[in-house]
Amino acid sequence: MKKIALYLLSVITFILLIVIGLHLAWYFQKPKTLNIYILDKTVTQTDRVEHKSLVWLLNHFRIVGPDGGSYNHKTDYWGFFPIVVNHQLFDIKSIRLNEVDAYAAVYDAAYYADCYGVYSYEWYKNDSHISNSSKVYGGLNQNDYLLLKRMKELDKLIIGEYNMFSSPTNALIRTKTEELFNVNWTGWSGKYCPNLSTINNGKGPAEWMIKLYEKQHQKPWPKQGSGIILISNDGLIEVLEEGTELTNARVKLIAENAMQQWKNAPKDVEFYGWFDIVMAGSGSETFATFKLQTTEAGQDKLNAIGLPSQFPAVIKCTPDKFCYYFAGDFAENNVSMVTSKLKGGKTFNKLIHLSSPKSPFFNDFYLPLINNIISHYAEKQK
Repeated sequence: MKKIALYLLSVITFILLIVIGLHLAWYFQKPKTLNIYILDKTVTQTDRVEHKSLVWLLNHFRIVGPDGGSYNHKTDYWGFFPIVVNHQLFDIKSIRLNEVDAYAAVYDAAYYADCYGVYSYEWYKNDSHISNSSKVYGGLNQNDYLLLKRMKELDKLIIGEYNMFSSPTNALIRTKTEELFNVNWTGWSGKYCPNLSTINNGKGPAEWMIKLYEKQHQKPWPKQGSGIILISNDGLIEVLEEGTELTNARVKLIAENAMQQWKNAPKDVEFYGWFDIVMAGSGSETFATFKLQTTEAGQDKLNAIGLPSQFPAVIKCTPDKFCYYFAGDFAENNVSMVTSKLKGGKTFNKLIHLSSPKSPFFNDFYLPLINNIISHYAEKQK
């Protein structure tokens, strides 16, 4: 028994020494300062999953705040802050109109991770499948828009992400924000569904989707196989089924030529999150594209509601501005923060989340995407 204990102690000591060594190798990298305004209004969990992986990347790339410290995903953002979920206690950190110019001057970059907001059942009852839940806080507002506008005028880096345009954002702010990012939102959003028959387990459709579909189409919800669920801001719903309307229900995310020229460029992957269907405006550049793998019947169904099967996923609004729109829920990924401050932390995080279908997207697309955008922006600021 004594020999076994000594052996285990030796193994543990060896592992700890490796971890300490990897952390020191990370720590002694030259830090890069970037004062980034992160906005997340959809914080229904204390772990802040909607922007957690973005902060993981900032830490991993040794990007620090103006005080020289690493970013903390639980505190270093603006938006909704759950305090005591069971007692419905929360705080909101938001910008005032008279502060817009000052903050636009102080911050180097802005990343709007999620503007949808928080509804009562989602955050303190942890049930996102209730259709009549009341809004607690959310939607892109005038001050959010004005901060982006002013930062763009100052040639700062701005990144907007999926769920900026849909309700509860009002029509006027949505239109102005579309113009700002040089995109045209079709009003439709979608998501891959691995099992159309599964309800209320986080992987299948919400019950309200099924009821809405059956009411609109006057026929039963498709209860077999995989598919893509499409929902419009006006309350319309469509389903594309694998085998009849799709050759493969998984959504392809394709890196276009402009992105392929980058060092360690993002790779083509499958995307499992929610996405917006947007069109790129005149003068913008499409860096990546979503592709729905439709059959002829599937294409006919899309044509009937005025949608293409291929549409932009990453758009640079104009060649002369550091302004990007991500038409997908890119920042929500499975990450373990402890691995962010290790040299080679990407590999350790990948091993921990090896079973996650989102892992290739995070490692092969989102990580190099953010790294390249921030690196190119930093070079221009020198």
